[in-house]
Amino acid sequence: MYQRLLRTAFTLVELLVVIAIIGILVALLLPAVQAAREAARRMSCGNNMKQLALAMHNYHDTHKKFPALGCPGYGTTAAGTNGVWYSWAISTLPFIEQNSLFDGIMSQASAPGGGLPSPWNTGSNTFLNNYWKQDIPAHKCPSDPPPNDRGESPSLLTYKVCVGDDYYQNHFALNNNSAFNRGMFQGMRWINIASVQDGTSNTVMMGEVAGGGFANDVIGGVAVNQQPWNPAACVARRDPADPKKLTSPVRANFRPTSGRAWDGRPYFVGFATLVGPNGPSCHWGTVDGNEHMGTLSSYHPGGAQVSMGDGSVRFIGQTIDVGNQAVDDVQVPGSRKSPWGVWGALGSMSGGETISGDF
Repeated sequence: MYQRLLRTAFTLVELLVVIAIIGILVALLLPAVQAAREAARRMSCGNNMKQLALAMHNYHDTHKKFPALGCPGYGTTAAGTNGVWYSWAISTLPFIEQNSLFDGIMSQASAPGGGLPSPWNTGSNTFLNNYWKQDIPAHKCPSDPPPNDRGESPSLLTYKVCVGDDYYQNHFALNNNSAFNRGMFQGMRWINIASVQDGTSNTVMMGEVAGGGFANDVIGGVAVNQQPWNPAACVARRDPADPKKLTSPVRANFRPTSGRAWDGRPYFVGFATLVGPNGPSCHWGTVDGNEHMGTLSSYHPGGAQVSMGDGSVRFIGQTIDVGNQAVDDVQVPGSRKSPWGVWGALGSMSGGETISGDF
């Protein structure tokens, strides 16, 4: 009498079918997983910006003014004579639970015969390793890749303060030039809330500026020798053959805009509301100490985040109205409405524009 044998294994055809089904499911689920991860990164990024915005307001509560974009000093005798400027990011350290780092920096600044190193110094002494070469978690967006070269990038900074719809003179300190930046921040200028005449809820205080990648990337790179004063000329630095790239000349990735949290110049710690979000960034000269048309940018799809003067965080889409990009910035000081649309108006603190609703 024959017994029926039970089959205990898959056939080759069945195995191939199962593998195919698993492959299809993975292909369907992967975009959703990636989208969920990016949503988490964007939320973390927004929380960082909220924390920095609150730090600005806590600084204001303590000192009755917001910090300057940058200022010379902190103990170095060369400051103001060799272009050494220290950024707002140092001033706000105590308000983001970085008291020990701030105290260490200030102890070096006040030491007999001391003084802080250059903001880009990446030497190997104890002070530099313990204090100067520190990446602060609240300063970095998790979606932003680090620079390829950290040689002159001791401390990363994704979040920059707003110099307004201003290119013509935004690298000047107030004591060296009679014109005010139209935004909330300028070198050697400390303002209070009352100075924001358009209202803190209508004025951008801080925003994302992505770094990393390659020197000729639109997001993260900088086009240099951009001496026309209008945003359209900067936008035209996109490579027609590859819109994600810039045309030469560009700034080497050896000195990316995201690499010097302690350097108080617009190239490193400021941005302008001229070119629309995720557009090119441009610089007037070949180095990082000239006028800077830094542009809001991020690796989040569709735009980037800002914090308004009241501390609220908002997402700015890259399709926001940017007005007439062909208009030159000839630095008309005082109150005037921005010619660069809603985006320009959001950057100016006393242009007489009232912006409401979604943008």
